Amino acid sequence: MEGVSNNPNILERKEKPKVLYVSAQTAGIKELIPTKGRSRDDKEGPVIFSTPDKTLASVFLVEGHDDSWMQIGYYDDIPCVIICMDRKEFIKRDKGGIMYEVPSDTFDYNPNLGMGEKEWTSSKPVKPTKETTCSSALDTMIKNGVNVYFVDRDTFKKINNSNDNGFSILLSITSENKKRNKVIKPLEDLTK
Repeated sequence: MEGVSNNPNILERKEKPKVLYVSAQTAGIKELIPTKGRSRDDKEGPVIFSTPDKTLASVFLVEGHDDSWMQIGYYDDIPCVIICMDRKEFIKRDKGGIMYEVPSDTFDYNPNLGMGEKEWTSSKPVKPTKETTCSSALDTMIKNGVNVYFVDRDTFKKINNSNDNGFSILLSITSENKKRNKVIKPLEDLTK
């Protein structure tokens, strides 16, 4: 789908992807139903959240994720997750999840809400076309190129309150990817 947004500041929209990804904790779902869980806007009703980016979808495999202990974002095109939890405790709790592929027919995105073009929603039920079991959210994130950082509460607060969205702080922390020698795009590349 190509078109013009209702927002006068945005002239063009991206073409609608054929497939979107939805992460869940439950296997065998035959039809995904919109829910009123986390909302990005008071006016937003029940929706299904999805993304055209498998990398971003892998982040949402983390069970119970919320902003109080996990931050998700991008530095330029480098995806990062900051987890305020002891690494060993996270691994102990990590049960992985399911990544569903869904057709994009009923989905759209709002460039002014959430993660913009990376976050698509549908207010209608949708049937998945494919289901992939991921035994570990952490392993799946790293495999898909997400830079994962485990930090303590004090560092997490400093990152959230920093002027550069934590970029300079993260440069001084060794990512889980680097510890495993599986770095796809290191943040250090942005300083060159």
